[in-house]
Amino acid sequence: MNSRSKTPLFLMELVIMLLVFAISASICLKVFVEGKRISQESYELDKACMQAQRAAEFWQSAKGDIEETADLLQAKRYGSELVLYFDEDWNQTKESAQYFLSIITQDSTAKIMINDGNKEIFSLISEAVMFGE
Repeated sequence: MNSRSKTPLFLMELVIMLLVFAISASICLKVFVEGKRISQESYELDKACMQAQRAAEFWQSAKGDIEETADLLQAKRYGSELVLYFDEDWNQTKESAQYFLSIITQDSTAKIMINDGNKEIFSLISEAVMFGE
């Protein structure tokens, strides 16, 4: 008669199943964290694109007039550059914040850049069309 207990085999199987479960859980957690990061980057890019487009439309409607563009955007002017600041919820603020939009102008061309600290999120170049008067 075989008097060996099957308990060690059962415990070994249980440990292996727990190990598989732990590995699966860690992989799922990593996927969710990566998804959250990608979602945040997408949100930032979407908001940056909208703000840059808004600035380009104001630049074009002002026909390249930097003073009028600054008034329309409520931006700070530093020579031929305009700067707007945004908080973490993309609300415009008066002082330095998490995001900032800068418009560098030269003649009728404006380079519009949105930055998050030192990292550029989005940029575009806009041309103001001026018809003969």
